[in-house]
Amino acid sequence: MSKPKTFMTEGLVLKRTNVGETDRVVTFLTRDFGKLVGVAKGIRSLKSSRRAHLEPGNYVKIFGAYTKSLPLITQATPLEDNGTSRQSLANVRRLTQILEVLDRLFVEGDTDQVAYLRAIELRRAVLKQASFKTLQSLLGKLLEHLGYQDYRQTAHSSVLDYVAEITEKKMKSFDYLQVK
Repeated sequence: MSKPKTFMTEGLVLKRTNVGETDRVVTFLTRDFGKLVGVAKGIRSLKSSRRAHLEPGNYVKIFGAYTKSLPLITQATPLEDNGTSRQSLANVRRLTQILEVLDRLFVEGDTDQVAYLRAIELRRAVLKQASFKTLQSLLGKLLEHLGYQDYRQTAHSSVLDYVAEITEKKMKSFDYLQVK
């Protein structure tokens, strides 16, 4: 049986990188495909109606087509409003750090429904401005589910230090969720 040429799924936009004049490479954490990297052609054009949908932190329904290289993202529709996350710099920092941690922890193509649902729950907690303790607990559960030790039980002073050690790559985001 041949592989379908198109796909539809829902997912969280983890990051995006500008390519060329109007294209963008977008990384998603999806329900059906795990971490997925795709190309959105013409997304940076002023006439594009999808520009705002593919910003980091958005929860969207994605339509795409497989190509010889990266999948082509043809359409994106928002599923949940992300408005409150951009009202203050502190909210942007929280969301940015969580997205970077999720991007580092998940492996491309590895589908894990429970981990995906925990990541979405963590995003919702960040958007609702949950307490540090709640966010740390949710992140600890996600780490344990993915097979890592809860970072609160290590000698690390923050989530970023722990994830940087796991992935052997320095984190870029502001240090927000410190163990107190």
